[in-house]
Amino acid sequence: MITHKPCKGNGKTKGHGCDIITDVRFRKFGLCMSCYANWLYTSKDGKDMIAKATLKASKPRIELNKAIYLDKSIKRLPIVLKQTQIVFNSYIRERDKNKPCISSGFPLGVQYDAGHCFSVKQFSGLRFNENNVHAQSIGDNRFKEGNFESYILNVENRIGTKELNKLKELANNEKRTPKKWSIEEVEEIKKEYKLKLKNIK
Repeated sequence: MITHKPCKGNGKTKGHGCDIITDVRFRKFGLCMSCYANWLYTSKDGKDMIAKATLKASKPRIELNKAIYLDKSIKRLPIVLKQTQIVFNSYIRERDKNKPCISSGFPLGVQYDAGHCFSVKQFSGLRFNENNVHAQSIGDNRFKEGNFESYILNVENRIGTKELNKLKELANNEKRTPKKWSIEEVEEIKKEYKLKLKNIK
């Protein structure tokens, strides 16, 4: 059994050896470890092998980082949506403060809500649509399930038939293909309505 051979290389490493007789147990591609290291870092084939090995090793880390980011985004999105809804609703209340309740037609009083015509729960894509949200009494919004029948009648007078038809079409589209919000998109909406709220006061 041959235990020692000259360091000559084979295949891609051929010609990169030092010809010194070395133990075959400590060889790679026919090269002693010193020549093998030199081949890896100086030859094109060696550099390609390092690049492939580095990429292969980095893939699990990249996938892990993607998974961590996705997990954080999923957990953070509801928080950002809630924060943005607060800002948006504040703008609606300020915009409509001198108008009557959208559903009952009565004066709003000191405290009132920003009520959605098409609910946030069923039509999330319309949650930040200005034509879909108007100042509404707490009684109608919270205890009469939004008083939809009166709301839909009065909102036509508020925004016009054309805009109401657009809103209904958006609601139908939302039923078929529910909106999937991204954190970046919602953050932009929050910035927009913070500015609008500041300008309207």
